[in-house]
Amino acid sequence: MMIQGKSCTLTVAKDGYYYPLPYSEETVRTASKGYALPGVIGERNREINVVTGKTIEGCFVTRLEYQCVLALFLLLFNNTETFDLYADRVCKKLIYKNVLPKAFELRAENGNPFYFRLDVKDSEDSFTENWPLNVPDMKWPSCRTYYYDGHSVIADLQTLPLVYRFELRGSFTEKTKFEITLYFPLTEKFYPSLDKIEKLSIVIDLKDGVSQDLYDLRPSGSLTDINCADTVLCYQKFVVESHIVFNIRNSEQNTQVVL
Repeated sequence: MMIQGKSCTLTVAKDGYYYPLPYSEETVRTASKGYALPGVIGERNREINVVTGKTIEGCFVTRLEYQCVLALFLLLFNNTETFDLYADRVCKKLIYKNVLPKAFELRAENGNPFYFRLDVKDSEDSFTENWPLNVPDMKWPSCRTYYYDGHSVIADLQTLPLVYRFELRGSFTEKTKFEITLYFPLTEKFYPSLDKIEKLSIVIDLKDGVSQDLYDLRPSGSLTDINCADTVLCYQKFVVESHIVFNIRNSEQNTQVVL
């Protein structure tokens, strides 16, 4: 069976380095920007959109693995520095120049891969161009994907029974905001409460020494779903009031990225 889109690639380029991504989907595109003139009474007098220019918007979703994880974390750390996206859609090859991160999401479910989503926006110097003839095809070199273990989440030095899903979101607007949602079964050891968590640690990959630490988590709401046939499932949102630290510690490097 022919899989549509299997030959497409997306590559992040920054500071002369290229990082092909094992991406699953992307919506990066050039769109029109402008304003609307309101309509008036009458069938022929409808709302009119006035186009004043072009903008770059959209997002991409990729799995995490060792060859791209540090590059993606550094995009969040240097969120005011631009980067390029090389999109090879087979039928057309485009370069989105000088884009900025707008928001991100890191999510995973127990036993499944980590997925990283990055929303992009344009800068004052953004534009698009075709691939130069001297730029070769950039294929993603196959590498081991990181999988999430829901039993490896530690809150204030205590390992939680099971966090079967989590969603970490951040936005880079006038005010930078980070929020994490934890999904877990209701137990006597862990349940929705209004207690703060001073430090929450999530192991991304034990072999490569990749993890993340979140500090000063303030609960912003809780919900328990009682419409369950078996185990009662809960989720709780926390606002990250301090830092998020991405760690890579192994025999080759010892790196921390602090947001």
